[in-house]
This record gives sequence, C-alpha cells and structure tokens, in this order.
Amino acid sequence: MKKLLFLLTIIITTFLSCYGTKEQSTTIDYYHWKQNYEVNSSSLIKPSFIKIIDIGYDYAREDLDIKFTNFKTSPSFNITPVVYIDNEALISSDEKKMASSIIELLQKSSKQNNFAYDTIQIDCDWNAKSRYKYFNLLKIIKSQSKKIISATIRLHQIANASQTGIPDVDKGVLMYYNMSDFKDMDTKNYILDNSIASQYHKNFDTYPLELDLALPLYSQATIIRFGKVVGLIEGVRIAKLDKDMFVEIEKNIYEAKKEHYLKGRLLYKGDRIRIDSVEISELKKSVEELKKVMKAPKNIIFYQWENRAFYNEYELKKLW
Repeated sequence: MKKLLFLLTIIITTFLSCYGTKEQSTTIDYYHWKQNYEVNSSSLIKPSFIKIIDIGYDYAREDLDIKFTNFKTSPSFNITPVVYIDNEALISSDEKKMASSIIELLQKSSKQNNFAYDTIQIDCDWNAKSRYKYFNLLKIIKSQSKKIISATIRLHQIANASQTGIPDVDKGVLMYYNMSDFKDMDTKNYILDNSIASQYHKNFDTYPLELDLALPLYSQATIIRFGKVVGLIEGVRIAKLDKDMFVEIEKNIYEAKKEHYLKGRLLYKGDRIRIDSVEISELKKSVEELKKVMKAPKNIIFYQWENRAFYNEYELKKLW
C-alpha cells in the first residue's frame, strides 16, 4: 500500500511539474514603418510596433534630418513606439539632448494621437564610433522616461558581443534580415540569406538579453547599372513585374528592355534589377535553425504590416 501511495505521489508531482513549466506561447505582431499611419479602426489586424521618429543625417546641410510619422488615424490603444537613429546622426549630436528630445516628442505624439505606451524601442545599428554615445543615450532614456526600453540587435552583435558590447536595456529584438551587403554583386538575397545567417549563430547561450524576433515580410529590387549597384526600389515583386518591360536574364534577375519608370524610379534600357523577396519556406528554415540556438521568443514581429496580405497568417502563426 505504501509503495502504491509513493508511486501515485511521484506521478502526480511529475504531472504538476510538467504542467507548471509549460512553454510560453509565441505571439505575432507587426511593424508599421511608413511616414503616414492610416489604419482603419475596424481592421482585425493592427500593428503594435509603430515607427514614430526617424532621426537621420543630412550631409548637405550637415545637420539632423528628423521625420515624424503623420497619424491620419489614431491607434487608440497601447503601442510600442519605435525610434530609428542613424549612426552619423548620433555621432554628430549630444546624446543627452537627443534623449530628452526623444522622450518629449514621444510624450507629445502620445497625447496628440491618442495612444499609450509602456515600452520604447530604439533601432540603431551601432558601431565602434557610435557605441559609447548610443549606450549612454539608452541609459538616459531609460532613467528619464521610466519606461521599459527595448533595443534592436543584429546577428553580428550577438556573435561578437565581447567586441560590440551589450546595451543596458530591458530586452532586445533580433532583427533577422538584411544581413548581407546589398552592393555586393555576389549577394543572392539581401533580405534573407539563411546560409549567411547560420555563420553568426554563436553566443546565444551566454547573451544576457531576453530577445524577441523580427522577421521580414517584404520584397525589393536592387538596381544594377554598368555592373554596379546604384539603388533600391521597395515593394517590387516578380509576380507584379511588367514582362513587356523586362527580360529574365537569370533567376530573380531581369534586364530593362526600354527606358521607363518602375515605382517612380527611372530605369534605362540595359539596367538590371535583382528582385529579393521572402517566401514562407525560407522563414520556416530560419526559425528551424534559430530553434537550435535561441530560446522561444515571446513575440515574433514581422516587418512590415503593409505586406501581410502576401502571406498566409495561419502559416505565420505556426512558424515557432
């Protein structure tokens, strides 16, 4: 009888232990990255991560170029405002003043556009020259805003954490795209190349920040003129390409038959475009490889909301 009770106790304890340690579910969300926010209030899917401020650098004026998102409709719910900062803008500025301005501008935008926020996300691909100012900027924003601070993290910043440093923030979001050099003629897919990504799957087990995951949902055309990359055109998809204007040279590469405009960009006869896009199969492969080194993220954030119609939401939800 005692043995039976002991066995039952072990079974019940094991069941309760397994139930209590059930893995967290991963939710999906979207980035909104356009200058105009116009999302119908009746829309079933709304982006929670909205770029509010874009801080660039105008080399002609040798001054900051700050753009603000224009809200044509109100989010009317809790969002995560995102602030993009260009490295040169950061290097040429006083980070204390920039931090105060960011906090003030977010507070102002929150009141004017009827949204609340608990977290601020800062997007900056810092380098050796900007690292000190950037890390200091994050500390100031965290201290003065009293908000949760999230920072975008690139693969190389995890793989080389001892050289690049680790920002003092509450959490990070791994930006799992744009890991190649779009100007390199040998680049196969600038947006997502899993063979390149796998080379940076290092140090995840020792990286101290809790990480969400950002995955790409977009396409673009790289313009090649006289053997050199001269620009990008966003939103170009092979299925929508006017075949009367292009001839396919090789997989994903097309040559212009005549001079014409493509999404407002002038192309000359003989110009070539490499069309980079992301398929569900590639996203699945990315996630399967990441599962080997990374803990399940609380959120997968897709870049970007406007392109969700090209993908099956059910498939996106099943990725992790």
